[in-house]
Amino acid sequence: MWFLAMHLMTQAKNNVSALELKRHLGVSYPTAWLLKHKIMQVMVDREQSRQLTGRVEIDDAYLGGEVQGGKAGRGSPNKVPFVAAVQTTESGQPVLMCLSQRPFTKESIRAFAAQSLAAPATLVSDGLGCFTAVRGMGILHEPHVTGGGPPASELLSPR
Repeated sequence: MWFLAMHLMTQAKNNVSALELKRHLGVSYPTAWLLKHKIMQVMVDREQSRQLTGRVEIDDAYLGGEVQGGKAGRGSPNKVPFVAAVQTTESGQPVLMCLSQRPFTKESIRAFAAQSLAAPATLVSDGLGCFTAVRGMGILHEPHVTGGGPPASELLSPR
């Protein structure tokens, strides 16, 4: 039952509700809810200790959108900022990923780097100022400032 629950939770494109687990496993709702939450806690615990190393691409991202008539862009109160970091091979293939909800400040990025990055690492970014916070931590920062428009959407070839 545990392995089936883990399989269902990790292979679904969308979140699996406790009600859906209940139906698939043939257990009561409280049992399905408890199984789901225990598995989610183990997943969180496992990811807490994972650190990215080597070539790591990082960027700022937002979840959510603007409210009708509200402020657009980075200042929108309806958007949740988070950092997306991907450890890649030298040829640019993804290996591991880390997402962390946090503001884009130097202090926040320094805390993210201390928890989620391990030296030696090369942090490849778009040049956002807060990513310079990794300097002095044994992590090389390699900004690639592309500007706006079509050139910004071209893939950078790994070095």
